Amino acid sequence: MNNSMHAKLETKHAELYYADFHALKNVTVQIPEKSVTALIGPSGCGKSTFLRLFNRMNDLIEGVKISGEILMDGKDIYKIRASAIDALRRKIGMVFQKPNPFPKSIFENVAYGLRVNGINDKILIENQVEKALRQAALWNEVKDKLKKSAFDLSGGQQQRLCIARALAIEPSVLLMDEPASALDPISTSKIEELIYDLKNNFTILIVTHNMQQASRVSDYTGFFLMGELIEFNETKKIFTNPDKQQTENYITGRFG
Repeated sequence: MNNSMHAKLETKHAELYYADFHALKNVTVQIPEKSVTALIGPSGCGKSTFLRLFNRMNDLIEGVKISGEILMDGKDIYKIRASAIDALRRKIGMVFQKPNPFPKSIFENVAYGLRVNGINDKILIENQVEKALRQAALWNEVKDKLKKSAFDLSGGQQQRLCIARALAIEPSVLLMDEPASALDPISTSKIEELIYDLKNNFTILIVTHNMQQASRVSDYTGFFLMGELIEFNETKKIFTNPDKQQTENYITGRFG
């Protein structure tokens, strides 16, 4: 990463154990602000575990031990008070592999995070819901049926609704764990276009199994293997001229 880029997220010698299993090994990396970084690697390589370091979701698993430094805007997010963790998660939106809308209306799905955070102003909520749905490229498809159940939407629309829900609380970082793997090709391309548009305002970290997707949407790519970050660089370099033989083997389909 060149020095003119600001690192939004950073790890220094990050280690993570699930009981005796060494899931992340000495990971040191800087994730540039307002860009898309893709994490690739075979199943079980640690990429989703790494992603979840940043919203402290690994904390919820029993027997987890984490060491090293995990930073956002230069501050170690594992040294904050327990009472500040919710505030941290408000700055970091998360989108999962399968769309997981709540059993509520389209409107209430997007408004949920605002209400939970104590916002009751009707006009403010309406404005934020519209803004988030526009950012998630869903507004024109749902503006006339905001009171309908989220389950009436297609899978691709539900995933964009979940992205809108994450965006409504105005995070600065968006974590996406294989956001298109359960979707059809047309819905997938809409999500990819959306990711490309969102990077102007957000720092996006995306885990994907789909190498073509990583090469299409990301500015930077990190390749994980057995808990180690083997290589991190600009996506173009990783996919055309990687430094490490293991990276080349994975990208050319020799394993994984």
